[in-house]
This record gives sequence, C-alpha cells and structure tokens, in this order.
Amino acid sequence: MYRWLAALARVHRPDPDGRVHIAGRAIYVLPTRYGLLFLVLVLALLVGAINYANNPAFLVTFALAGAGLATLVQTWRNLRGLQLRLVGDQPDFAGGTVGFRFRVASDRPVDRPAIQLQWADLSGVPRATDLPGGEGAVVLLRRAAGTRGRCPAGRLLVSTRYPLGIIQAWCYLEFDAWVPVYPRPAPQAVPPAHPSGGLGTGSRVTGTEDFAGLRTYRPGDPLRRIDWKALAAERGLHTRTFASGGGEPLWLDWAAWPELGVEARLSLLSRAVVDAHLSGRRYGLRLPAVEIAPGSGETHRRTCLTALAVYGEAP
Repeated sequence: MYRWLAALARVHRPDPDGRVHIAGRAIYVLPTRYGLLFLVLVLALLVGAINYANNPAFLVTFALAGAGLATLVQTWRNLRGLQLRLVGDQPDFAGGTVGFRFRVASDRPVDRPAIQLQWADLSGVPRATDLPGGEGAVVLLRRAAGTRGRCPAGRLLVSTRYPLGIIQAWCYLEFDAWVPVYPRPAPQAVPPAHPSGGLGTGSRVTGTEDFAGLRTYRPGDPLRRIDWKALAAERGLHTRTFASGGGEPLWLDWAAWPELGVEARLSLLSRAVVDAHLSGRRYGLRLPAVEIAPGSGETHRRTCLTALAVYGEAP
C-alpha cells in the first residue's frame, strides 16, 4: 500500500553503532481503506445531524471523530521511538532464499503491539511481532536469493495499524549490509581434468585417516569403503567413514578444471566444499589471488562458500 510514496519518502539509516532509531518526523500516516469508510460514515452523520438539527446525532458524530483522531495519534506513537538493528543473516545457495535477522526494541517500557516488517518492494512474506513492556524481539525476513553474489538488505518497511486498523503509520529504513548467495553446487563431484591437478595436495592421502564408524550406504560411495563383512552378516549395506588424521589437508583448487568456464568451476568447488564439510575433513581453497588456509567447521565452510559467492565482484 502507498507504494508510490516509496521513491519520495524520507529514509532512516543506521547510526555508527548500526542501530536505527525511528524519529517521529519521518513517520507517514494515512487512513486505510477501512479508515476511509469510517471517514465517510462520520461525514454522513455530520450532514444528517446538521440537516435535522439532532443533538444526539451531533454527540455521536463528535465522539466518533474524537475516537478517530485519538487512534491516529496512538498509531503514530506505536512506531515512534522504535529501535532496529541488523543482528544476523542466513545465506543460501543460488535459487534459494536468504534471510536477515532484525532485532526490534523500544526506547520506552510500553507495549507496542502489531509491529510489521517487510521489504519496501513488498517482496517476501511480511512478519509481525508484539513488543510487550519494552522487551525486544528478533524478526527474520527472507527474500529470493537469485543468482550468486551479494544480496543487499535493501530498504525495509516498518508499519503498524494498531489499535483499530483504520490508520496506517509507516516508515522506511535502509541498511548497508548484504548476505552472500553461494554458487549452486554441481549435482555431483567431477574428477579433475588431469591426474596431476587433482583437487590439490592431499587429495589422495588414505593411510593417515582414522576410522570414524559406519553409515548407511549412499549411491556413489566408493566400493573400497563398503563394509562387505557387515553385508555378509546380513546387517545391511554400510559404508566405512573416516576422520582426517594428521596427514596433509585436502586442497580445493580452481586450477583443477582448466577446460571449464567460471560458473562451472564455482559450481564444482561449491560441491567440493559441501562434501568436504560433510565428511569432516580439513580442507583449504585456492582461487586466483585468494587462498584460504585449511580448516574445518561451519565457520570455515561459510568463509569458503562466501569467497566463491563474491568471486569476480568488486570489493
């Protein structure tokens, strides 16, 4: 609603500490469609009261008009003084949905019901929250990830129709932040173009890994890792898994597929990062002008995938 005002509206931006404080002068207020019907009703009552000189009709008209004005002020006050901060994000692969986490709080210990957040372009699903007694809340907003790269947070629309729904107050916030959109992983890993390239130093180290246990067989598992003894004992088809020991780490190298284009290489490296993370191996990533030291864990996975996401983009 009121999308035509977005281009001309005043926009709040974060302070140096990353927090946005909503001031009263930047809040826009207009009646909703129900508010317009309410206004028509009051005007009709006023015309009837004047025409018939009916004192009870005047009383009802002025009471409704006063309630409407009080609602307008209350709706405006429900937004004034809100504080928002971007506190986290949820990256995703290309074609998925990324998320931004906003913490919403009040500068006063008062209830603030029915606060709604959504993107200014009205994409995605709006999220509503109640802030009782000055408490804060974290709201997750999602949007389509699109292609790989940086997905900016963009402009945020904060609105409310509390308490009666006849008045809408809203304002626009803009955060200078982005979330990485990872390259979509290839359907399956593809061997390198030539044996010397491999996936990097350590890709063929097998004697320095420690046995970690068994898991259910998955199509594509190497035959040499199938537990044939368990199959012979009729315990089902299982694959032996290994944890990386003290041997050399696995290197995921851009140069392993010289015959492929940029996006195809990024897709294969994305698959390699996902597979290495799931297997628990220590791995590093080599890209032109970028090298990420071997590591493991969720933070290392995100660092590698982010490097793939922003490859070729200006910093």
